[in-house]
Amino acid sequence: MSATNRGSKRRESDFYETPHDVIHDFLEDHFKGKYKVILEPCCGSGNMVRVLREHFPESTIIAQDILPVAPIRQANVTHCESDFLTEPALSTPVDLIFTNPPYSIAEKVIRKALMTYPDATVVMLLRLDFLGSQERFEFWKRHPVNCIYPLACRPSFTGDGGTDSNNYAWFVWYPGRTDQRIIPTWGRATF
Repeated sequence: MSATNRGSKRRESDFYETPHDVIHDFLEDHFKGKYKVILEPCCGSGNMVRVLREHFPESTIIAQDILPVAPIRQANVTHCESDFLTEPALSTPVDLIFTNPPYSIAEKVIRKALMTYPDATVVMLLRLDFLGSQERFEFWKRHPVNCIYPLACRPSFTGDGGTDSNNYAWFVWYPGRTDQRIIPTWGRATF
């Protein structure tokens, strides 16, 4: 196995839940705004949705996932089992798309988000090496990211305190903006 997996087997559908603190700290320290409709297209068990609800109590949140998971019981949250990559655009205008996509389909999720919802801010938690692939060179030329927020601490996505050998960052695309910035964040490790 590669250093990425450190000898461990990949989880089915690349399901790795984002730690609450990683989401909370980013929203608390770096990401503000008013959003009427938030789409979480890879919601998994709903951890990210619950934190989004805390920070955007007035927003409608639409949570989707390709896997059948327990409904997310929160005020003003719609949950459905659907494949973001194959579903048509929602009839509701979306202001914000916020997710930690499975790495194996991350580029497809970003492309779909940017093309289907051009007026939405798109926020993705990704490995930093997502920037470095030769295969994604054309993608980056067409879809430059506005802000990258590298996490100083590696989060534990396994719930046991262990981390992989990757560094992570929040990537943000703002509609209509062309500026590019890198903003270091603490991103405390969650064990």
